[in-house]
Amino acid sequence: MEKYFKYYFDEDLKKLGLKRYIVCTMLKCTMPTLQSRLNNPGTFTVAEIKTLKDNGFESMNKLI
Repeated sequence: MEKYFKYYFDEDLKKLGLKRYIVCTMLKCTMPTLQSRLNNPGTFTVAEIKTLKDNGFESMNKLI
């Protein structure tokens, strides 16, 4: 699942025209933390999922 989730996350980034550092700002996390979350999507918190969903990340629907 992790590999597929990363693919959908990257597709959302392209669609929204965002870079990962912007996502880090949204989530108030570091780049290594974001990378860790993407490698293990089960570690996203509910608040992080909500923040990303509210900003147009459809890939977050795959975690719920």
